[in-house]
Amino acid sequence: MEYGLSLEKIPTYRFSSFRFFEEHEHHQTRICPYDVIVMIFEGTLRFYEGGVPVEVSQGEYYIQRRGIEHTAPEESDMPKYYYMHFYGDFAEDGSTLPIRGYADFSELFPLFKKLDALRMACSSPVEIAAVFLEILSVLKKKNDRTERNAVVLEVVSMVAENIQKPFLLDEVAAKCGYSKNHVINVFKRETGKTPYAYITDMKLGMAKQLLLYSDSSLAQIGFECGFGDYINFYKAFVKACNEPPLAWKRRKLKEKQNMRQQ
Repeated sequence: MEYGLSLEKIPTYRFSSFRFFEEHEHHQTRICPYDVIVMIFEGTLRFYEGGVPVEVSQGEYYIQRRGIEHTAPEESDMPKYYYMHFYGDFAEDGSTLPIRGYADFSELFPLFKKLDALRMACSSPVEIAAVFLEILSVLKKKNDRTERNAVVLEVVSMVAENIQKPFLLDEVAAKCGYSKNHVINVFKRETGKTPYAYITDMKLGMAKQLLLYSDSSLAQIGFECGFGDYINFYKAFVKACNEPPLAWKRRKLKEKQNMRQQ
C-alpha cells in the first residue's frame, strides 16, 4: 500500500458495471490491459496478483493495476461488487488514492446507478467522466480520514507505550504499510507537524507537568520524558519555550502564587 492512484493527472474512464459471482466461481486468470477498481458490497473476492494473494471483503475496494498477472487458484465467496475499468498513473507522493481501502456505499450506490444510466444512454464522455471522478473523490475522502487516523494513532500509541524509548519512524511505516515519507506527509496533513515535532511537544508537555508538580531533578525529568539526558532536554526546551526549564518553572510558580494572592 505504499503507492496509490495519482489524482494529480485525471484517470481515463473506459467501462463500468455491477458483477455478481455464482457459488464456487473463481476470479478470472488474466493479464489485464487496463486498471480496474473493484468495490465489494457483499461477500469476498479472492485472487493472486503477481503471485501475491489478495482478499477483498465487504466494505472494501481494491485497485488492480494493468500489466500484472491475476490468477485464482481459490474460489471466491460469492462477491457482489461494482467495478470500473480505466487508465491511470500511480505514485507514492502527491494526491493519491490508496491501492486498497474502505468504501462508503451509502454515497457510492447512487453514483453507480447514475454512471450506469449515463453509459446505457450513450451520454457524452464528459458527463460519464464527471461521475467516474466523483466516485474516486468519495473513495479519496473516506480513505484520507481513515488513513490519517490510523497513522496518527500508531505514532501516538507507540510513544505512549514507552515515552523513554527512541521513536523509530521505520517501525510506524512498517506497521501502517507505508513508506517513511508517506507517513510524514500524512501525519503533517492531519496535525500540522511532523511526527518528530509532535512527539517532542508531547514530551515537553509531560516535562512541564513534572517541573510544576514533582520534586524530580532536571536531569531525571529529561530522562523520564524520553530526551535521554539533560543537554538534549535543555536544548529542546529552550528552542520551544525561549527560556531554560528552571527559569520557566520559577516563572510559572510565581504566576500561580500571584493568582492565589489576588
